[in-house]
Amino acid sequence: MRDWNLLKIKRDYSIFNKIEFEYTPVAVNYCFYKPEGVSILDKPAGLCELPKVCAHKGEAFYITAAEEDCVGKRFLGLPMEVPHMRHPDGGRLGVNLGVMQRPICNLNLRKYCPNMTPGSVNYAMFTPIDKMVFEPDLIYFVAAPTKADLILRANSFMTGEPFESIGTTVANCTNLFVYPYQTGKINYMVTGLSWGMNGRRVYPEGLVVVVVPFQKLQTVIDGLNEMTWYRDALELDRDGYVQWDAELTQKTQEESQKEYWE
Repeated sequence: MRDWNLLKIKRDYSIFNKIEFEYTPVAVNYCFYKPEGVSILDKPAGLCELPKVCAHKGEAFYITAAEEDCVGKRFLGLPMEVPHMRHPDGGRLGVNLGVMQRPICNLNLRKYCPNMTPGSVNYAMFTPIDKMVFEPDLIYFVAAPTKADLILRANSFMTGEPFESIGTTVANCTNLFVYPYQTGKINYMVTGLSWGMNGRRVYPEGLVVVVVPFQKLQTVIDGLNEMTWYRDALELDRDGYVQWDAELTQKTQEESQKEYWE
């Protein structure tokens, strides 16, 4: 049956190709029905690993709870054949992992871990951006900071909104795959700050993961098409940049005063 969550592409995403990402951006779709014409992932992986797996495969795949081998399936609300009864641990898990001083810290962290309503998502599909046929729910970018800056700055260019990041020591996948989808906000993080991603050796440290939800995609596309990506002034040395910045500021002040008094 055709999934009502899957909408045919109507936007032009080609602007992202010009950034030349080292890691292919990956579209994420949350599906109620099994995606037609798409293969199931052949080897279990954690939710945080799936964009990398998809970029490496170069083709779309979908997962159920059985193909996700960490806690990501819980956050996505994927149904399990044998429901996993989570026994209350009073926050002890975080202490045993060595990431929390005391159980209450772990219990407090769990307040910042958003969840999908169980049963609302039965499958999660991952597609390389150049193979998309449906409008994505999220696009997952992994890039060097100067390239990730383009995505973040495109949104700010159109809205004036600041760069915002929210993350947690553990279970950070929920902040990348659920938080943007539910809030409509772009989220980002620096690789090396996530316990599970570090343990699974997903990416080298120092890269920036930027997740853009469907609510912000057109804004980012419009910003990239309109804004200046790299100013020539950034090619100057330190003193040259300081001089350029001061002269431009002075010119702006003079123009403003002239227009005011005229």
